[in-house]
Amino acid sequence: MSKTITPFTAQLVTFDSDLPFAQVCERLESEVNKSASAGLFSAISSSKSKEELEEAVSKISGGNDFVYFLQIRHDGWLKLYNEQTPPAILYTIGNPVIAQTMLKHDLRGAYNIPPRVLVLGKLDGSGTNVIYHLPSSVIALNDNPELKEAALALDEKLDRLITKVTTK
Repeated sequence: MSKTITPFTAQLVTFDSDLPFAQVCERLESEVNKSASAGLFSAISSSKSKEELEEAVSKISGGNDFVYFLQIRHDGWLKLYNEQTPPAILYTIGNPVIAQTMLKHDLRGAYNIPPRVLVLGKLDGSGTNVIYHLPSSVIALNDNPELKEAALALDEKLDRLITKVTTK
């Protein structure tokens, strides 16, 4: 048995928006087609070919880059400990077609794929922060240029999505 610890530097991206928490969440859920994503896991597990998987993901995504996987509402349980907890939802969003462009180079990237996005309301109600790890900083851990290129492409897609949901 052996154990290896690999140091790396993650980059945390924070979008600071004047938009209300509920509006940012509604926009994000719309962009990742949350309402159509209920069949995602079934589609992933039952697909018999990459074409079938890609067709299912395209249908669920509505042509967008990302689909909804799940969410965790942290403020609900944290308010049991501190009533002054701001609204906080951690979303897991992604796209298996995009994921494979990275995972085929290094399966360790699966630890951070699909990406997670934290939507955090400001306690005073003045807006919302949207926070995530920059994908290329946590996925491209080796010197593989194709992996780096795919991770940078994911950075751009995630940036576009969060800009869209946080901008008036």
